[in-house]
Amino acid sequence: MKIKIVGAAGGEVTGSAYLVETANAKVLVDAGMFQGGKATEEKNRLPEGADPRNLDALLLTHAHLDHTGRVPLLLKHGYQGSIYATSATLDLAEIVLRDSAKIQKQDASRKNRNNPEKHVDALYTPQDMLTFRSQGKSIELHQSIPVADGITARFYEAGHMLGSTSIELTVQENGTCVILAGSGMCNGGRIQHHLKFSLSHPTTQVLFVGYQGHG
Repeated sequence: MKIKIVGAAGGEVTGSAYLVETANAKVLVDAGMFQGGKATEEKNRLPEGADPRNLDALLLTHAHLDHTGRVPLLLKHGYQGSIYATSATLDLAEIVLRDSAKIQKQDASRKNRNNPEKHVDALYTPQDMLTFRSQGKSIELHQSIPVADGITARFYEAGHMLGSTSIELTVQENGTCVILAGSGMCNGGRIQHHLKFSLSHPTTQVLFVGYQGHG
């Protein structure tokens, strides 16, 4: 099994994305948008190594744009699999992403009007959101569900916002348990909770707890 952090790393706190890869499957957890200025936003492209046509599943921890903002980009480039999240996350993400798609289209139109010799394509448009709802799969908390060959997921309430979760992945390849908890600061109560109750579990091999920040 390989785990690749393809966002929210190296000093970044936005653009959350984790790629979990086994011999038989590829699962992406979150596909967040990079935010914070032109240089940062230029990183908003497909997550490295996550060809949408070869992804088996996409899982979302919560609806904030820095965790979901590149989902329409995946759909635009051919992702046809399921999007697993709580019903609240799917509802909120649809609103957030449709609004983001309008903004992306408007920004591209403005840039092209101001500089017609240098055409700019929108990162994505509302058209790329057409299948979001049909691809969304609402999950129940605490239930183990198969999301790809040899990989099951279990979602737990995180308390970060309505519908937010931490996600426990169990990989049959070697019995590894991976917990991704994308909710809150490392010095906050939620992260300390994940460390206290998850790190000592005998099946837990890898635990990601979000990011360090002020607060």
